[in-house]
Amino acid sequence: MFFSNPRAFLFRKMVFSALAAFFLLNWSSCEVINPPEDIPAFLYIHPFQVQTDPTTEGSPSHKITDVWVFVNSDFLGAYTLPAIVPVLAAGEVEIRLEPGIKDNGVSATPEIYPFYGPYKTTIELAPERADTLRPVVKYLDNAKFSLIEGFESPNHSFRDLRQGGEVNRIQLSDVNAFEGNYSGLIYLDTAHAAVELATVESFSGLQTGSVYVYLEVNYKSDVPVFFGIVGRDNGVPGTFPVYDPGFLPKDEWNKIYFNISSLVFDGSFDHLQIGLYAAIPFVDGKYERNEGRVWLDNIKLVHF
Repeated sequence: MFFSNPRAFLFRKMVFSALAAFFLLNWSSCEVINPPEDIPAFLYIHPFQVQTDPTTEGSPSHKITDVWVFVNSDFLGAYTLPAIVPVLAAGEVEIRLEPGIKDNGVSATPEIYPFYGPYKTTIELAPERADTLRPVVKYLDNAKFSLIEGFESPNHSFRDLRQGGEVNRIQLSDVNAFEGNYSGLIYLDTAHAAVELATVESFSGLQTGSVYVYLEVNYKSDVPVFFGIVGRDNGVPGTFPVYDPGFLPKDEWNKIYFNISSLVFDGSFDHLQIGLYAAIPFVDGKYERNEGRVWLDNIKLVHF
């Protein structure tokens, strides 16, 4: 079904372009003696929305970039959102849309995010008709949140200063805050050019439920930042720090899903802290900038 809103013209153009391309591709690859191809229906899929319980699951902010489309359990492909998807089916069908992310923020590693549930619906498809879907998803019921840090209190989690000076500690800032009253702010200058921070809490049992452990982070930054784990064995804290992966500077707020599964499983520590390392780059004998700032918000440690 087509729309009467101001974007209707653009939507129709996208649908007709997709339809024309579909027919051209199939017509050009067929011999005259072949029977005519089926006429597809179309799905117009809007970007996802995420609903959360703020007290137990934190912020609903997300960066779902892709949709993995299943019709009657058949996988039709992964598409960048918003998407127009041709479907060679008619009548009542079951639709399942899986929310897709970029693992560690890398475009070459698209993945279905394991902690969001799918969007499911049943609709009636008709050839040449475009049906619109506005998927809303939630975290799965068995998703566990060992850490939810929104930096709304001075007693935030990242107070373990492992390297750097007091000036580098995370402060609460209402300037450029992502949401809520505050975000966490790290300040660096050439006299205090690097900082390593970790959670005051240590975590265990992250490997027991499945092979997936993720760290969600909202950020903007002047400098590169690396996240990872600080392993602890036999009660000895901070023995094995490993920082990977990370993000590059970004002027606007962004969200990233760090897949730290291999760090957690390969280390096999009995306890671990979540750590981060930030530094002003030092190139050819000089700092690339005189000062740097890192804003953080909505850090979640999610596993099963």
